[in-house]
Amino acid sequence: MAVLSQMLSIYSSALTSTNYIDAICKHVENSTSFMQMLNAYPPAVSANDLFSLANVVINLGISYANNTGGFAAETAKKEPVKLYLKEQFCRSCRQEYDGIQLYLIMARGELKESPMGANYDIFRCTDLTLSVKDLVGGNRDNASKTLMEVTSQMERLIYFASGATIALGG
Repeated sequence: MAVLSQMLSIYSSALTSTNYIDAICKHVENSTSFMQMLNAYPPAVSANDLFSLANVVINLGISYANNTGGFAAETAKKEPVKLYLKEQFCRSCRQEYDGIQLYLIMARGELKESPMGANYDIFRCTDLTLSVKDLVGGNRDNASKTLMEVTSQMERLIYFASGATIALGG
């Protein structure tokens, strides 16, 4: 009997988090990939309310921005360009991703008090992803292509985070 009760509790919790994921998906354009991503991510599945899930989504963005900024810096160092250009590119991309991280951290901090303010901070991240794309420009080398792909993924995470704030009233 205790095992059955425990199984029903787990099922109920998963069903509830799915409802929260659905609530956010209503505010996201490509909701299928977003839903798949969150359903495969244990902290999202175990979220016990919409606010917790929104925090999970923003935390994913923060983590991705941190990792991508480091990737951008390392990738820039590997490209055979003049040293001063390499250093400038490396520093600029890293600064933009640090800025994205900062805005997402600010959004997370004001999520409960002001979902609308959090949403504004999240949208400020889009300017920084555009800046990275401008930095990469028309470069066609493998590193630049990869950086454009990870920046596009960052943009998707930003839109997902925005959907989460909108679901909370932002």
